[in-house]
Amino acid sequence: MRIILYTGKGGVGKTSLSAATAVRSAEMGHRTLVLSTDAAHSLGDALDRPIDSEPTEVADNLFAQEIDVTRELRENWTKIQTYVADFLKNRGLEEVLAEEFAILPGMEELFCLLRLGDYDEREAYDVAVIDCAPTSSTIRMLSFPDIARWYMEKFFHLERRVIKAIKPIAERVAGVPLPDDGVFFSVEELYKKVEGMKGILTDVERSSIRLVCNPEKMVIQETRRAYTYFNLFGFPIDAVLANRVLSEDVTDAYFDSWKAIQERYLAEVDEGFAPLRIFRARLYEREMIGIPALSTMASDIFGDEDPATIFHKESPMKFEKGPSGYSMRLRLPFTEKGDLDLWVKEGELILKAGDLRRNILLPRTLADRTVARAKFKGDFLYIEFGARQSDG
Repeated sequence: MRIILYTGKGGVGKTSLSAATAVRSAEMGHRTLVLSTDAAHSLGDALDRPIDSEPTEVADNLFAQEIDVTRELRENWTKIQTYVADFLKNRGLEEVLAEEFAILPGMEELFCLLRLGDYDEREAYDVAVIDCAPTSSTIRMLSFPDIARWYMEKFFHLERRVIKAIKPIAERVAGVPLPDDGVFFSVEELYKKVEGMKGILTDVERSSIRLVCNPEKMVIQETRRAYTYFNLFGFPIDAVLANRVLSEDVTDAYFDSWKAIQERYLAEVDEGFAPLRIFRARLYEREMIGIPALSTMASDIFGDEDPATIFHKESPMKFEKGPSGYSMRLRLPFTEKGDLDLWVKEGELILKAGDLRRNILLPRTLADRTVARAKFKGDFLYIEFGARQSDG
């Protein structure tokens, strides 16, 4: 299943572009699903069709879905939610508040991953277009498999053994319920469902992110940060879509200044995000709502090309073995050498790039090796690994 994720700063037009892409994909014969993960769903408004929490057929080959968090909670989170709510109620929180706080941040994103995994396993669709929440929520969704893996490998089994040993005494002394095997089993089952998603979402032959921006300074700055962060986590990006661009047909002098500003920032997009494919979507004179209007928008953007095409194939992260030993290549655009810090600790490569931090679990071959040197070549950071720490 081809997976395309649209993300960007809030308000840049992700939903319209996601819907337009899905409409054109369906028109080209692909069985297509467009799925919204944003808590403030507007996909149904863009398509001008009622949409359910299950895939709803809105046109030939085209299905749409808006994740219902309450329903997904019942199916995937009940055991864990019950324990967290009981714990909070035991500490004096009112029942309604305890149940509300038991819904942890990022649930919409987590359930989207679960749904994607299910559709992929069943080969239910040819193309899945994901209308993501704003950038920070998308980052949280895509980093969830890494975070879950880190927790499961570092703490889960130890925590389970410790709590099992001290549970009878600790509950009497502390006066609070501790998780039982059922809770741990639910956590483990949840992890098993999402662990394979990292491999799917980082597969350059199947998945890619498309960054949506407007030709404005603050929006482009956030888009640059997002580009760096997604590369840091190994997620491929195949295109940038600059949305709401004033066309040459706009000749009113009132817009001359805006057109000059946009052209300057569009040049920055073309230069800064190369070699990604750059598309432009013009600002229309009317609302582009409904399937016919979205089809027109997609035609203007993609022309005769299939929007499900992978427009740029490159794995942001790659391990290699050469004559001088092992190395790692990581694309880190918009990053200065002085902003970078990295080290290896307990089998993890810990990398800080400005305000961004990534703990990368290294392959066993590299887990106990030191970092010999690191250097930038263009947008790429090359990290060379040295001798084993045990040899030193």
